[in-house]
Amino acid sequence: MKQLANFIDLEKLSPQGYQWQSEFHLSQFPRLAELLTQTATTETNFTCEINKISGIYWLEFSVKAPLETQCQRCLQPMEFLLDEQGKLALLEDKAQASLLQEEDWLLLDDVVEMVKHERRLPILTMIEDELLLGLPLVPKHDYHDENCVPVEILADDEEEPIEEKNNPFAILAELKEK
Repeated sequence: MKQLANFIDLEKLSPQGYQWQSEFHLSQFPRLAELLTQTATTETNFTCEINKISGIYWLEFSVKAPLETQCQRCLQPMEFLLDEQGKLALLEDKAQASLLQEEDWLLLDDVVEMVKHERRLPILTMIEDELLLGLPLVPKHDYHDENCVPVEILADDEEEPIEEKNNPFAILAELKEK
């Protein structure tokens, strides 16, 4: 199983660009792994490509992975298919943004790390960011899923009845009547 490079040196990027295709464990992405209930056996199909066309670096990737996360309605594990395809322009300066139509873009100065005169692109971190954006904001089963029993319903069955306390305003009303 291949490991995706943490960084790519943009100065050494060949004219053919950088291509990577493999299966790997999602545990390589620690921030993503924190949100999942199971990552050890989850392998994902992944492709990544970086090219420089007309002075603009293009990062393209696709990911297809079955994930297991926690339903926020019933707090039980739920399956979710992450099927993301992204294309991101990496610009030298904001003036290049006028050359784009509706593509997403980032300034290289905002993401590139300089190490001994090398401009290193943190590819692993950037792809993890895009994957996190592909997750549902609040993961939950479908509303009519028979496996999903909301926590409130489960809690009502297990709790003992709570004694009703006197409403302080009802007590004042009684005093006022006397």
